[in-house]
Amino acid sequence: MHSPDRQAPPIQTIETLIIGAGISGLTAAYHLHQEGRSFEVLEASNRAGGLIQTEQKDGYTFEWGPHTFPSTAQEIIALCEALNLLPKATHGSAEKRYLYLNGKLSALPTKPWQALTTTVLSLLGKLRLLREPFQPKCQADDMSVAGFFSHRLGREVAENLVDPFISGIYAGNVETLSMPAVFPKVWQMEQQAGSLFLAAKAAMQAAKKQPKKSRMKLMSFEGGLQTLTDALANALPPNALRLNCPVRQIEKAASGYQVVLESGEALETRNIVLAVPAYVAARLLKTLAPEASRHLEKIPYNGLSVAHLGFHAKQIQHPLDGFGCLIPRKENIKLLGAIWASSLFPERAPAGKVLLSHFIGGAHYPEAIWHKASQIQGQAVQDLQTVFHLKGSLEPQFSNVLFYEQAIPQYSLGHLQRISAIETDLKKRKGLHLAGNYIRGIALNECVKSGIQAAEQIKLAQQQAQP
Repeated sequence: MHSPDRQAPPIQTIETLIIGAGISGLTAAYHLHQEGRSFEVLEASNRAGGLIQTEQKDGYTFEWGPHTFPSTAQEIIALCEALNLLPKATHGSAEKRYLYLNGKLSALPTKPWQALTTTVLSLLGKLRLLREPFQPKCQADDMSVAGFFSHRLGREVAENLVDPFISGIYAGNVETLSMPAVFPKVWQMEQQAGSLFLAAKAAMQAAKKQPKKSRMKLMSFEGGLQTLTDALANALPPNALRLNCPVRQIEKAASGYQVVLESGEALETRNIVLAVPAYVAARLLKTLAPEASRHLEKIPYNGLSVAHLGFHAKQIQHPLDGFGCLIPRKENIKLLGAIWASSLFPERAPAGKVLLSHFIGGAHYPEAIWHKASQIQGQAVQDLQTVFHLKGSLEPQFSNVLFYEQAIPQYSLGHLQRISAIETDLKKRKGLHLAGNYIRGIALNECVKSGIQAAEQIKLAQQQAQP
């Protein structure tokens, strides 16, 4: 006697599925929750927060990803208020930044007039700056960061100031990154005013007529940036966040989309927010939206190695009175730059010790991510001795090395056109939304804004669908 065939369990239907629980996905989820919408967040790893992760070890507190956000980040500040979080400003000395150039550390100018007295530019470089208002406006629709700043401010500014800044933020190459994508506000200023100096002058005059704003400060939290992502995750409804839940594929379904998990479980939904890196989104959209997938695949990522090193304060013969230092590639030093973490927040290191975070790899040294932790530590210490002119052996009291094979998306030439093509293709497929740091900004606040935008698009579509 045969037993009757077992029926497959019914497929669960969820109004919105958010794939990825980094800051963008968590923000989208939080805003949907505030609107009373139904959703679930699917995260492939065993924790929420993405690249934002704070760790405590041996009395040191260090960040896996970003360290701070500016006090002008309106969307993050609004989140903090809603979540009853109290951001903490960095130590006052953190406003100063250093540049290692021509074999020595020099403080960077913090005010426009200091550009004429700084030692990081030669006399010819300063004279070239004064020609900026007379340079013709850039006519191309897109151009490299190096090309733009060389044209407007001179090659010396591009090599000595812009290159190390881009290396420190993007771990990228100024010759291949897109100016309109990386610096959209600066690009618009030049296009509208024909001169950066004239645009800055007009902005300063307009600012005088507005109520005086408080000075911008860099912020974090007592327990590190993970405080924010933990608070977002904890504010979601019970069981709304599913960890260790990788997605295998997305398919079209009668009621919208079917999301198939690696476990074999299938979920149906009307809306999907892909809050994952571009290369993951490309894989998941390969059959569903091949045109968008093709453009997503073209967004490159650079790898990065990070060495958090702790020392006795007396080992480093420098006051460390700043945010950190940047290093132009022409100095032929592997180190891209360093954040003096315990200068930002003294409690990040035990009493009498300092914590320095070093960045190695990126576009100019891609093989760094394949080295052993001991090699990265050794390289960081060697470069540290060079930068600070330290003699003898230098042994860290604490060391933690992290590797990111695909760390930072690169806004290479044609980036804005690629993003436009991706969004145009997805508009043909109702209910598909993207969020993340590869779209229109890698800064934390841009990630938060992308999550808010995805949630708002879902809310608007649902309102329009109601009779």
